[in-house]
Amino acid sequence: MNSLTIENQDFLLSLPDLCALAQALALKSNELSLLPTDSGSAEQQAQVLAEFKRLDEDAKERLTLALATLRAPVKVADLHHTIADESITRVKLAWAAGSADTLVAVAGTTDPRRISAWSEPSMAASVRQILAAEAPLRDDEIACKVTTPSALVFLAAIDQLRAVRLYAMLTHAAPTALFSKAEVLERLSDAASEDFRWPLTFVEKLLPSGLTASYSAEEVDAALAELVAHAWIERVAPDRYEISDAGQIICDGILHDVSKLGIGVTAQRPDGQWGRDVVLLIRSAFHLFAIAMAGQEAVIAAVDNDELAALLHTTLQAPQAAPGATQQLKPESSPPMQPQPPKLWHFLVDGQTQGPVPEGELRERLARGDLPAQTQVWNPDLPQWCSASEGGLIAVPQSSPATPKPALTSLMCHGCHHPIQPDMKFCQECGLPVLPAATPATCPKCATPFDAGTRFCATCGTALN
Repeated sequence: MNSLTIENQDFLLSLPDLCALAQALALKSNELSLLPTDSGSAEQQAQVLAEFKRLDEDAKERLTLALATLRAPVKVADLHHTIADESITRVKLAWAAGSADTLVAVAGTTDPRRISAWSEPSMAASVRQILAAEAPLRDDEIACKVTTPSALVFLAAIDQLRAVRLYAMLTHAAPTALFSKAEVLERLSDAASEDFRWPLTFVEKLLPSGLTASYSAEEVDAALAELVAHAWIERVAPDRYEISDAGQIICDGILHDVSKLGIGVTAQRPDGQWGRDVVLLIRSAFHLFAIAMAGQEAVIAAVDNDELAALLHTTLQAPQAAPGATQQLKPESSPPMQPQPPKLWHFLVDGQTQGPVPEGELRERLARGDLPAQTQVWNPDLPQWCSASEGGLIAVPQSSPATPKPALTSLMCHGCHHPIQPDMKFCQECGLPVLPAATPATCPKCATPFDAGTRFCATCGTALN
């Protein structure tokens, strides 16, 4: 019986045979390798290699590329999704070195594993289908930028309310809408349980191991205070809280979710450090909610289709600053009168990278109004993406100098300092959440703003609850 089979262009192979074949083909590995180091016996390697050699040339090339990507990826991710809480699908993703639009997926946790090749657009389309993103969504402006511990504490509170509702259904009692710090701590410590139906335990499998259980009572206190300051929860007694009106829409949506999808991405940051970013997407009957966590920062928001497209582009794109960034620089001098090819540009439409196209064609599309002046553009001579107007692609009449734009120094990504528009929820340059913080809490006596955790007003001394 063959251990290597092909089904609809996908390869079906056990994990031990995957490792043995990668070793038999002498494929190099790196620190992100998704294949265990155990390469099997020489006999196993010889057997799976013999089956590999019986494949046609196209299949051998595709499988070799997939194995090389799994053995030495430049970026990896875990993608989990569930629909109607009936079952869960777990997939590992790996991005190929030197390719801007190739990723390999390994689906399943038992043998045989399914190995398939994807592009960024095809994977994004699959995610959108799982989330039923084409169905109508309510256009509610719901957003809050918080710390990662606060985002997880908010999920823990929702899990506690779900547990209370289930118990009330069994006992025919009225459910309470209150929760305590002790109950939140209990939910966090139990988040490692294997139960994908609960949002916190679902996302915990994508976080660094043991993170949720590591939070102390003091850290939970600070997270609760931050959520109170943002008016997402209210303190109704010394140690009793309830979800406020601002957080109730998200709470209800999560409690009655239709589908959930989480992506945990491991990639190298510009400073050389490895980072783990997690995005949790929850589809309710009327909304699509995103909880994005990067380091110690998080954002909780209701997103529309365009914002989802931008978020998926940032999450699924190859780990490079811009197309062509790894190309060699041109020499300082070149032969005189040497004809130069037209400059090629890339541009973004609905969060998707388009191009390259010649500069003349892009100028014509901008002049006709097919693309707005704010369209983000890039070419290898630029250090980063910019608007078409900033890139000099829109002619300005000499007789009427352009009016300077208002200064937007306060609207800037806190991570990469790239300019952002007031309605953006995620930075198009680095993907970090860039939502402005909610209106700060103010002293009830003198209206002085204060930070989460402040006990007394710095202006009048009034005690702050």
